[in-house]
Amino acid sequence: MEEIRKILEEIFRINGTIITPETKMEDIDSWDSLTHMEMIAELEDTFAIEFTADEIMEMTMVGKIEETVRRKRDGN
Repeated sequence: MEEIRKILEEIFRINGTIITPETKMEDIDSWDSLTHMEMIAELEDTFAIEFTADEIMEMTMVGKIEETVRRKRDGN
């Protein structure tokens, strides 16, 4: 999802072309616990959703982030 990738690009201060569904937390130097929570807050604000603690801990790969946001937006 393009909107998610833009958020990741801004939060992690990276070029969006390196972001793929397979991109993981350990692939991005600036993706630490603080920026992870900034990302979560921005996703919640942007998509008007709220993540559980388990979801937040699992969202360490771009594909999982996209899947979780899609599921939450669709109400599942």
